[in-house]
Amino acid sequence: SGDALYNCVPGADLTCPDECTSLTACNECGCVAEDVGGGPWGSAMDVILCLLPIIFLLIATLVPRPLPTTTSLPLAALVMFLVRTMYLGSDPLLCCASVISGLHEALSPITIMGGAILLFETMEATLCMPFMMREIKVLTSGHALSELMLIFCFAYMIEGASGFGTPVALSSPMLVSLGYPKFESVVTMLLMNTFATIYGAAGTPIWFGFGNLNLDQSSLIEISYKGGIALAFSAYLLMPFVLMYACSWKLLRQNFVFFFLSLTTCVGPSLGLSFAAYEFPSLIGGMIGCCLTSILIFKKVGLKDYVDDEDKKDDSGRSHPMDAENEATSADDASETKKVDIAGTVGPNNSIHIDEGGQEETGVSNAESIEIPQQPDEEPDVEEPETGKFQNSTGSSIIMDEEKSSLRASDHAIDMQLGERKKVGEGYVKEIIGRTFPLWGTVLILIITRVPQIGLRAILTAKEPSFSIFFQTYGTFKCSASLVLQLENILTYPNLNWKYELLYVPSLIPFALVSFITMGIYRKDLQSSPGSILGVVIGRLKNPAVALFGALILVQLMINGGSAAPATIIGGTLSEAFKEGWIVVAALIGALGSFFSGSTTISNLTFGEIQEIAAETIGLDSTAMLALQAAGASAGNGVCLNNIISACTVVGLNVGEGKVIGKTFKVVLGFCIISTLSILAFFFRFN
Repeated sequence: SGDALYNCVPGADLTCPDECTSLTACNECGCVAEDVGGGPWGSAMDVILCLLPIIFLLIATLVPRPLPTTTSLPLAALVMFLVRTMYLGSDPLLCCASVISGLHEALSPITIMGGAILLFETMEATLCMPFMMREIKVLTSGHALSELMLIFCFAYMIEGASGFGTPVALSSPMLVSLGYPKFESVVTMLLMNTFATIYGAAGTPIWFGFGNLNLDQSSLIEISYKGGIALAFSAYLLMPFVLMYACSWKLLRQNFVFFFLSLTTCVGPSLGLSFAAYEFPSLIGGMIGCCLTSILIFKKVGLKDYVDDEDKKDDSGRSHPMDAENEATSADDASETKKVDIAGTVGPNNSIHIDEGGQEETGVSNAESIEIPQQPDEEPDVEEPETGKFQNSTGSSIIMDEEKSSLRASDHAIDMQLGERKKVGEGYVKEIIGRTFPLWGTVLILIITRVPQIGLRAILTAKEPSFSIFFQTYGTFKCSASLVLQLENILTYPNLNWKYELLYVPSLIPFALVSFITMGIYRKDLQSSPGSILGVVIGRLKNPAVALFGALILVQLMINGGSAAPATIIGGTLSEAFKEGWIVVAALIGALGSFFSGSTTISNLTFGEIQEIAAETIGLDSTAMLALQAAGASAGNGVCLNNIISACTVVGLNVGEGKVIGKTFKVVLGFCIISTLSILAFFFRFN
């Protein structure tokens, strides 16, 4: 029929579908008829059934025994496939091609995650991370607020470099090793991480998360700074409540000038950079924050000299201001809320051992323990008479990660491995520069490869010259001289393509490159062989990879198909019903995506097109709506099950995920409300 809509490959004769007279001739046109959208039971049932995979994910996540994402996400993708083929009547070729596309699209986040894990495993194996931990302890002298703000800036920077839950899994043990209770450490880091994930892993949630929307560079920058404004407002208003999970209000009030200045040194540069780029705000903002906060601590700007003995203990037995009821920590959690609580036992030769579940274990071999001097009747924290500084106990230790379950070195063991701290003039500056190379080297390479004026970006992303291989009905594979991999017209479906920029995606460059350079520089300090490190990376990628394959197949099934795509049906129908009221739920939808998927990027991929369609339907600025989606997705990391499980495992904390969410969801809700109000005031009202 001449009224039909067709999707044709580039260069095809657009009149062919209407003029062909045989099946063979029509198949040679290179066009397919587009579905008009909707099933036989009306728009209400269309929305309900298109949302069925999301509803399934919610139920699977919230039940007392939740399904792991390695199971729930692939099952959700299967449900969506069945909805499209059995109810919406979508083209089966399109549905199958979307599955193939999703499998290929998962390569980007998987390789980024793998590169990030490789970098931080390398930092551990080369003693760069223990060196940084020692410097933090020496610099802060046990001052609770200075420790917390320095760790915040550090986690902010790590989010910019890696994302995908790395900052929470890395920084929670750092807090525990500094003497904070395990439960409060996990809650604090989950919430701190919410202020940075829009720009995580070199901006992946923006450039990849919204990549299916075909936005130009200026639109992505708009999303970047609009989301940055929402994050900044939320950080200034909510960070005091976040900090009070780990320190007292008295301490925060006495050192409020330092808190404000430290937060500004991190969030301020990040916000400023968001107006120019979306790859660097968290990474460079966190790095600047670490440097300037260190100076503030060293110069004692706005910082009281003395830290009360209760500053880290105080929170374990009192209610947080955002808690609805005054509940003390229960007896069964007592072992998790002591000032310095390390799950383990003193074994032979005064050694300490920690197992994966944080349970006591005796009869430990020397290979599984670290020797520390035993000091009878020593209090965990002591005050030095000469300086009045608050000192943490030596011998604190934590679980390094859930695979190796190795013991993080105590202060004494770190000194044994690294040697005594060097003084200025005795190689200290050189050691600082060398040991922090994995971080500043990553930043430098990202800047060189991302700034358009330098010219490397265009080279690394060039699609031509290229060669192609025709894989029959699977698609046409192309590889350019810059190693840009493409698969065009997947399963012969027109314009359903995949692209992977091997040298531009932040995996080989900079993560793998910096990792191997670091191994070369500190090859004599390597605690594990390069092969062992790569083995750990592969082991840690297995479960996330399965979940990402399921998530990306679900996303492709939701967004492909034009007006018949489930994302279009959901966005168009609900926005027509909600009108301007959609703004109220936009951020919450983003948070929901992070809750069940474990990723700001996947949340943006899943709901980005729905948010864009909703904005266009009700006549609002689509980039502001997408910024609100991104801000909500960032907030949702505070209740993300993947992050909670990872953080609890790595510190040896045995509590239900529901108890952690019970503490974090109030801040997450506040984050969504503040983000909505800030976007509404600055962009929607005056649009």
